[in-house]
Amino acid sequence: MTFATAGAAAGINQTRPGHHQGGDGLPSVAKMAPALFWFVVAMPVLMGKAGLLEIIFPVGALATGALLVTRDPARFAAFTWWLWFLTPEVRRLVDYQAGWSVISPVMVTPFAVGAMTCLVIAQYLPMLRYRAYFGFVPVMIGLFYAYVNGISQAGMAAATFALLNWLVPVTLGLYVALHWPIYPQIRDAVLRAFVLGMALVGGYGLIQYFVMPPWDARWLINVGMTNQGQPLPMQVRVFSTLNSSGPLAFLLVTGLAVLPAARGILVPIAGALALGSLLLSLVRAAWLAGLFVFVWLLLTMPGRHRLRLVAVGCGLVLCSLPLLSVPMVNQSIVKRFDTLNSMENDRSYQERQEFYGRFLIQALTEVRGAGLGTVDTATKLTNEDGHLGAMAYFDSGILRVPYELGWPGTLGYVAGIVTLMVGLLRRGGAPPDPFARCAETAALTILGCMVFEHTLVKVTGVGFWFFLGMGMAAKNYGLASLQPAPQPAALPTEHGQEDKPQEDNRWTEA
Repeated sequence: MTFATAGAAAGINQTRPGHHQGGDGLPSVAKMAPALFWFVVAMPVLMGKAGLLEIIFPVGALATGALLVTRDPARFAAFTWWLWFLTPEVRRLVDYQAGWSVISPVMVTPFAVGAMTCLVIAQYLPMLRYRAYFGFVPVMIGLFYAYVNGISQAGMAAATFALLNWLVPVTLGLYVALHWPIYPQIRDAVLRAFVLGMALVGGYGLIQYFVMPPWDARWLINVGMTNQGQPLPMQVRVFSTLNSSGPLAFLLVTGLAVLPAARGILVPIAGALALGSLLLSLVRAAWLAGLFVFVWLLLTMPGRHRLRLVAVGCGLVLCSLPLLSVPMVNQSIVKRFDTLNSMENDRSYQERQEFYGRFLIQALTEVRGAGLGTVDTATKLTNEDGHLGAMAYFDSGILRVPYELGWPGTLGYVAGIVTLMVGLLRRGGAPPDPFARCAETAALTILGCMVFEHTLVKVTGVGFWFFLGMGMAAKNYGLASLQPAPQPAALPTEHGQEDKPQEDNRWTEA
């Protein structure tokens, strides 16, 4: 694998947490900025003035992101994850206190903050010529082809919003991959965010199931999502702080894949709460994905971590027993689980099978592609009433890629992903790293779930691309640590000439 030049690596290495060449106050401001932002967000909600957040939330998040994106990449990565965790819930509180709105500026916030990574990536574009990162190039080319095509078919607004859905997860992954010299700091910040985040998201999911807060119930009624159950306690499919049970379930699976690399007393609590909400989401694909996560980690984790993984798995199962002892909970989960044994009688399976049969030929023969903005929530921007269009619901991620990107875009997108995944899974002599194994497991699991829905966009897409980038960063950092230390400066010889120092390959080759 080939790495960035020494100069580029040194440039990125200057962006260590809290480091800045300016005034003395900036490091402390950057450290406090995320907490201050969430405090400012909480105050209008507690005062009953959540409508103010339609301006405060995006503006404050952009200001916080701008402060962190170059000065403190580790905190920036953690902050973006908190935005993905909580933004839909913030939107529901705004709608509950200020009135329902079909299109909310609050929901654009995670994409806008994530797009800031493009400013950093633009400074290091020459690094994309190296084999470690080159796979990102055809992915971006494929997306920009579909974007131009989408402008002509869906309009600038819809195509641009769809581009954010597709591209921001990619740039976040590239952002953390490029910052591999500070991989330990980013890893620790992300683990802290996920431990606390899984505890909060999982715990709120249980509260939602047994209590059903009025703002969540009101939102379910307004959007008319009948597949989420009834907006009543113990009659809803848990979606916690996210928009629906599907994204929540895959986010929880991602979190459960990452938690084995974390330490602390809160880790088993977070895992138990996340598992409880995962079960109550009733998303069978995510249940199967969780089983794959456990098996893959068991096969790939360093030897001494496997016994701990088995112990954690058994502990989580035991923690779920009190939840399963509740009659209505047990009945719902068992009924949903039984459908795995009789798929031919399952309505959801039949609808997906019918969709594949009806749409397969059309998706694969769409040479030019429908373009970005013609599918999913972007269709709201193509309708005058702001409601979803006819192609808003697309059950298969595998078919959506060729349909939306067309043959040229799909070729670049798929080729780039294959290149990056092959590079990630090739061990290449890197030292064992539990978090690296967890990151690659998360990425591989989300990619495999493309059979059920499009998991490479929005929050699930961030999970794939971000942990793909973290796996790359871990590998690069590990390989660089095996390189010999830099040679000392040349010393004069007995003839008065300097010996030419041997080239330092630590940052350039492995």
